Amino acid sequence: MTSAPLLTLGYTLAPADALAYETLRRELVGWRKWLLLVWLGGAAGLVAFLPPDWVGPEWGWRFWLAALLLVGVAYALATAVMTAAAHLRARRRLSVPVAATLAQWGDHLEATLGGRPSFVAYETIANVVVGQRHVFVQFGRDVLIVPERAFGSHHDMVAFGEEIDRLSREAAH
Repeated sequence: MTSAPLLTLGYTLAPADALAYETLRRELVGWRKWLLLVWLGGAAGLVAFLPPDWVGPEWGWRFWLAALLLVGVAYALATAVMTAAAHLRARRRLSVPVAATLAQWGDHLEATLGGRPSFVAYETIANVVVGQRHVFVQFGRDVLIVPERAFGSHHDMVAFGEEIDRLSREAAH
């Protein structure tokens, strides 16, 4: 183990950075996926309760148009709820800007966020996501968010993310 970190970064982490993490594209899994499917299916099923004057004959073009319209409205509402939930999660994660430092050591990362230190061994890293303007290092139920502005360039940010990903995969084996 070296006596000095391989890399040290200092930056201010803003609520917008937390929002960038919370709005990452993720696959819906588990109960959330089923809830969305039941929600959309229920919206489509509502067409059976609409007056026949509105939907016309069963399985006709107006029937399908009404079903698609109901599913579209339900999808828009679900999207609005999921977006609001992401904003709330981001606000809980980081409500005000805080000073952050990140030191890369030979066998772990050492992060300090608002004076609270945390140590992340490479083998505990579950996933590293290199986004457009951030590197997200996911470990356990937490995440290190490192914005592009902490690096000298976008290339440096991408290289850092790829190196941490490689080190975490090597440490896991």
